[in-house]
Amino acid sequence: MPVDAINEVNDRLENEIVQLRKDIIRVGVQGQPNVKFGELFDDEQVEQYYEALCGTLKSAKKRGLITYKGQMLLKGMSDDVVISIIQ
Repeated sequence: MPVDAINEVNDRLENEIVQLRKDIIRVGVQGQPNVKFGELFDDEQVEQYYEALCGTLKSAKKRGLITYKGQMLLKGMSDDVVISIIQ
């Protein structure tokens, strides 16, 4: 993969992680920095923005920016899993 393409992917991911933090606050209960996965996944703006929401969540978790139980979140089965902002 050419360097420009790698940089473009990294930039997109960084932007998605910044937006993810905003969406967790917007979609979740007001005043609390968390949201249930099902609520986030079903939000219309979230559906339109993210190319791969689960991949963005996993990347943000690896970077220590959010936390949730488990390794992978799946629609239906993980709807009640709480995603929390750490920083």
